[in-house]
Amino acid sequence: MREFLRNLSFCFAAGCFAGLGYALALWAMGHYGFSRFLHVDIAPYLSSAYVYQRVVWGGICGLIFMLPWQKSWITRGFLLSLIPAGILLLILLPMRGLGIGALALGTLTPLVIILACAAGGIAGSGLLRAQGK
Repeated sequence: MREFLRNLSFCFAAGCFAGLGYALALWAMGHYGFSRFLHVDIAPYLSSAYVYQRVVWGGICGLIFMLPWQKSWITRGFLLSLIPAGILLLILLPMRGLGIGALALGTLTPLVIILACAAGGIAGSGLLRAQGK
């Protein structure tokens, strides 16, 4: 039981780190014009409320790091990041009236979301690797 709780806390912390990575990647893509270059209307303002929400949800999503994995940490980070990206694109953003894949923000919106989630997922997976997990 102690080992399970230890892994749970490691994965939650890695998820928080992944959420921070996602938030910063999405902000950077908007701030430096990558989203605008792709004709995607995503350019979040970097604020404590913006970051806090993504860090907390990242911690919750980080529990998927508990799934057994034998491949490289980069592959784990990328492939597991597709789960929250799918939830965003197929459930959460359509609930806000943006349509499936949030295509109302631009045709390449799914690419921007997947890249931001991948940045966070790889960061979280790297943190777990650095901790020996």
